[in-house]
Amino acid sequence: MYLVPLLLGLGMALVGLALATDHRDIAKRAVDTYLNPAHADANLLRTFSRLGFEHPGMDFLHYAGRQRRLVRVWGGFLVAFGLVFLAAGVVLLLRT
Repeated sequence: MYLVPLLLGLGMALVGLALATDHRDIAKRAVDTYLNPAHADANLLRTFSRLGFEHPGMDFLHYAGRQRRLVRVWGGFLVAFGLVFLAAGVVLLLRT
């Protein structure tokens, strides 16, 4: 039971470090894959097309650099949150 916060904190810290340091362009891949509206649901894109206007996020390439920077900042927050979980897990483990 006490290993859950340790493992969760370690995992969050490692993923956050990978995002914050942009290891192997993971932040770029995350932005291109998850935030690019061209990868959205086909039904949603067809609905926008049928209504006669473009998806609001289709100017994605204009903001891609800013979004990549935002993903790196949130990676830093994830590192901090993971370290809090890791510290709480260590305290729980040593207290028993």
